[in-house]
Amino acid sequence: MNIITRQDYEAARDKEKALLQAVEDFRAGTAFRTALDANAYFRGENPAVQRKTILRAGKVETRDEQGRRRVRAKARDVVGNRIPAAFLRRFVVQQNQYLLGNGCTLGKPGLKERLGTDFDRVLARMGEYALLHGVCWGYWNTCRLEPLPLCRDALSGFLVLPDELTGEAGLGIQFWQLAPDRPLYLRLFEPDGVTCLCRRSGRLTPVLHKRPYLRRRVSLLEEEHWEEENWPRLPLVPFWGNPEHRSELTPAIRAKIDAYDRILSDFADNLDRANDVYWVLNNFSGTADDVAEMLEAINRLKAVANYSDGTGTSSTAEPRTIAVPHEARQAALQLLEKALYRDWMGLDTAELTGGSLTNVAIRAATAALDLKTDRYEWEAFRFVRGLLRLLGEDTDAIRFTRRAIANESETVRDIAAMRGDIDRRTALRLNPYIQPEEVEDILFAAGD
Repeated sequence: MNIITRQDYEAARDKEKALLQAVEDFRAGTAFRTALDANAYFRGENPAVQRKTILRAGKVETRDEQGRRRVRAKARDVVGNRIPAAFLRRFVVQQNQYLLGNGCTLGKPGLKERLGTDFDRVLARMGEYALLHGVCWGYWNTCRLEPLPLCRDALSGFLVLPDELTGEAGLGIQFWQLAPDRPLYLRLFEPDGVTCLCRRSGRLTPVLHKRPYLRRRVSLLEEEHWEEENWPRLPLVPFWGNPEHRSELTPAIRAKIDAYDRILSDFADNLDRANDVYWVLNNFSGTADDVAEMLEAINRLKAVANYSDGTGTSSTAEPRTIAVPHEARQAALQLLEKALYRDWMGLDTAELTGGSLTNVAIRAATAALDLKTDRYEWEAFRFVRGLLRLLGEDTDAIRFTRRAIANESETVRDIAAMRGDIDRRTALRLNPYIQPEEVEDILFAAGD
């Protein structure tokens, strides 16, 4: 794999050509193609099933030189049922919202406000991209977080040119294009500022000239002017989806999803083929045209006349249907679904049934999801800490509140059993039916 580094770009005589070459190499690379496929699976589109066809027999009629009709059989591919299952969306949303659905909590007062009122939503959106693509880069744009996913569509994405010394991001290149016949736009992130470029007629021309990342208005001696400066390092922070820095659409997950979708689509094709009644013609000596004429009469009149020629034998037509075997396919689908949940380490909510399900059983069912989320939480923690360090805040007081799954009736009974050992405020705070902001109002109304 050809890796273009920041040093390669700085040493290039034709920097415009180097930028365009880096984008083209990235588009043709494995990471971008995998991210593109992950987006398709997340939308509920299976590229493997979208190419599926079925073989159908047909006939071709021709005329020879004497005008006689010739009929020959010909097989042709036709589009059958293409039924994808939205497993990847279900898995990604479950894992991401399980950790980031309630946002993050920072220990230092006022620090969360510096990240913007929309920070939790942007963080959750970046988490989805990180799981799908392996990484999502966050650009701190003066006072707000801007997600830069590896791939948005076949023409748009983001890449970094690593620094040969540190291995970290040396340059960032965001590229987008509305259509292949439309101009290509680039946004180049360098340590000393950001530049927006456009390719027209094979050349890159600046749309917005390089400007520093920070601008502030300063008043001095009753005069105001703009002061420009940059961050101590490139304001790009990676949010990795896992320690391996790879897409969660692994070959093991992808192969099982493809197998599931193919079996489901083939089953639908078999149902379509078995939907119609077919006829068994006994003692029938007519031609293919006679068969077609008889079936047309059956469909139109719902009856057919049977004329005997006096020989003692008569033609009969018996309607029959095809019974489609489904037991093996159903068993295969169930096995694949269980294997997908097991490999992803996700939670199959079908296992959580019945109002008497205890909290111990729920914790056992969510154990695998918790283990996988532990690794994901560390990557989310590293991202938020890296973003805060960019802002000059070095803290480890970063917490994520996972979405709780519990038997709330059992929880209330446990609180009642503990009532002699805990105070009223703690009991109210632990009660799942009471919102945290309601606790003080309840205590005040009760005179506590």
